[in-house]
Amino acid sequence: PELPLDENEIRQLILNIVRNGVEAMPAGGFLNIKTYHDKNEVILSIRDHGSGIPEEILDTIGTPFVTTKDTGTGLGLSVCYQIAARHHANIKIDTNHTGTTFFICFESDLT
Repeated sequence: PELPLDENEIRQLILNIVRNGVEAMPAGGFLNIKTYHDKNEVILSIRDHGSGIPEEILDTIGTPFVTTKDTGTGLGLSVCYQIAARHHANIKIDTNHTGTTFFICFESDLT
């Protein structure tokens, strides 16, 4: 279904998550991006094949200035959460030692 999205903001959200995923993986890793419709949601999923997000960090993901990177600012995911909120979407994370998937779930009128 069509969604009323701001193209530039969604592009920024995707770029931020993809960049984090690429930086979390060893060279030659794969990153998968897909969309699908599930019940009353359109879901954008972005999966990397890195080592996962440490459990002690998960509760603070999306908080400004929280980062696991040596040179990161901790603003990328914070911006993603703000963009998702403006689009009435939520972000869910599934992570383990084989990678991390971000699910951006947009409400849809279709069932």
